[in-house]
Amino acid sequence: MGMGGGGLAALLSSFEQAGLGHIAQSWVGNGANQPVSPDQLRQVFGQNQIQTMAGQAGMAPHDFLSQLSQHLPAAVDQMTPDGRVPDSGSMSV
Repeated sequence: MGMGGGGLAALLSSFEQAGLGHIAQSWVGNGANQPVSPDQLRQVFGQNQIQTMAGQAGMAPHDFLSQLSQHLPAAVDQMTPDGRVPDSGSMSV
């Protein structure tokens, strides 16, 4: 699942829209990663997008969600080593 900084920003805003921004922010920040459940991921992405992503991965949506819930926190954590989303052009000084 290749995501650049732009994909990550979009992901975070999807979590915020689902009312789960605090979970995604915990992965970006340097503290402990909060867990996310498959049901929460279903809220974030929506059933259509999940079926599409699961199909691309060659997995059943249920299996895809359980894998994603295990791996997504660490993946986001690795993409944000300094505790923030990589700049997609905007510089904060």
